[in-house]
Amino acid sequence: MRQLTFRGFLQQYVHALSFAKTNGLYRLAEEAATTNPRLREPLLLYALFSNKHEVLLKATRDKELFSEYKKILEKYDKSTMKQALINSDPVLSDRYLRVYRSYLVVRNKTQNDNHSKLLMRNRILELQAKKNISAYRICVDLKINHGNMSAFMNQSDCSKISLDKARSAIKYLEEYA
Repeated sequence: MRQLTFRGFLQQYVHALSFAKTNGLYRLAEEAATTNPRLREPLLLYALFSNKHEVLLKATRDKELFSEYKKILEKYDKSTMKQALINSDPVLSDRYLRVYRSYLVVRNKTQNDNHSKLLMRNRILELQAKKNISAYRICVDLKINHGNMSAFMNQSDCSKISLDKARSAIKYLEEYA
C-alpha cells in the first residue's frame, strides 16, 4: 500500500472541511473568507503543495485573506514551508503546524495501531499464562478466527487481528475467573 503524501492528505482534508465538498480554489477561497474559517490554513497549504498558489492569490485578491496568504507565500516556497512544518518553526502560526500534525497522525495510524497491538499481545500472553486459559478458549468464547489469533499471538502478525478484538481479548482475560 502506498504511503499517504502530504499533498494527498491536504487534498482530502480540504475536501472534507469544505461545506461544498469541492477542491475548486475559487469556491474554497470564498468559503474560507466568509463561512468556514477552519479552511484557511489547510487551503493555503493545499494550494502551495499543489503548485496552485498563484490561482489562490487571484481567488483571494479582493478578500481579507489575500494579505495573509501573500505575506506567507513571500516568505515560504514549497520546500521551505515543508522544512518549517517538519521543524515546527516558531515563526509559523500554530494553525499551520496543527494541519501538519494531523497529517502525521493519519499517515502513521497503521504503525501506531500495530505498536498498540503488540503491547496488547504481551498483555494477553501474560494474562493467559497467569490464568491458564488456552488460546482456543479465547477464540471460541469471543468468536475470533483461531488461525488469525494464532498468527497474531505466535508470529506477532498484527494484520491478522483488529484493535477491537485485541481489546476484547484483554477484557475477557481480565474478567475471567
